[in-house]
Amino acid sequence: MSDANQPLLRVEDLVVRFPIAGRQYIRPVDGVSFAIAPGEVLSLVGESGSGKSTIGKALVRMVEPAGGTIEVNGQDVTHIRGRRIKDYRENVQMVFQDPFGSLNPVRTVEQHLAFPLRKHRMDKTVNVNAKIDELLEKVGLTPVADTRQKFPHELSGGQRQRVAIARALAVNPKFVVADEPISMLDVSIRAGILKLMNDLRADMNLAFLYITHDLASARYIGNRIMVLYGGKVMETAPSDELLRHPSHPYTRLLLAATPGSRHQGDLPETSNTAPNLVEGRRGCPFASRCPLVTSECHEVEPALTTLGDNHSVACHHPA
Repeated sequence: MSDANQPLLRVEDLVVRFPIAGRQYIRPVDGVSFAIAPGEVLSLVGESGSGKSTIGKALVRMVEPAGGTIEVNGQDVTHIRGRRIKDYRENVQMVFQDPFGSLNPVRTVEQHLAFPLRKHRMDKTVNVNAKIDELLEKVGLTPVADTRQKFPHELSGGQRQRVAIARALAVNPKFVVADEPISMLDVSIRAGILKLMNDLRADMNLAFLYITHDLASARYIGNRIMVLYGGKVMETAPSDELLRHPSHPYTRLLLAATPGSRHQGDLPETSNTAPNLVEGRRGCPFASRCPLVTSECHEVEPALTTLGDNHSVACHHPA
């Protein structure tokens, strides 16, 4: 796809389902659609269990979609297999939440970075050692000579996450799924990781799906924010617009619980029950917790409708 105005990634009506008791299924991702342009960051926000990480795993083909389509550069990659997945992962990579669990404790930093370089290297003239030094410099892990020989347990949490980012960059991807990359790090070093991701976006025209439950970091790094609940998109808008003018009751609930938000206050929910993910459910997934709920909310699923420029909400009673 050569048109610069076209998205790098396009997801249409993505469905992921898992079997439970008997012949029943749950849908942690149910009809989700979005697009991401080259060099853009989409922040995906929601509580634990909202389907955020499942979407990320579907995008890197760790989870098989049950419906919908995933396109990268205009190519349908929804159900690719074998060699095509290997080729695909040269364009799409993932950084996981746990920077220790995602690294092999018995391999050095050098070994972690050499593996993808050798596995995916197309140009046999590439100097692997020089490329490792370049990657470590790029993510701020210096002096390089010392860092190369260290094992994960010899690094801080922030350093381990920088190694994980360097490993993702080794194959020169166009798109990275960052699954809560700062949630397990000390507060004092989270800003450094976010700044690194921002710098990489600018330097490499790298696109990100940034998965988080933290609206502050979502606003800092994301061009747009998409709010997810019960596997459904509740609201999506440019970051500043969404935080200034939240329209969905669930978005307002998240902001009410966010320190420093001008919307901070008493939580306006009527229950704390988990969403119903069973296939065939009816109505809005947030209905059991919504302070504005009506009988229509329990029976009819609200469509995602446009409120203004690039601002959409799925609610029968938007603000």
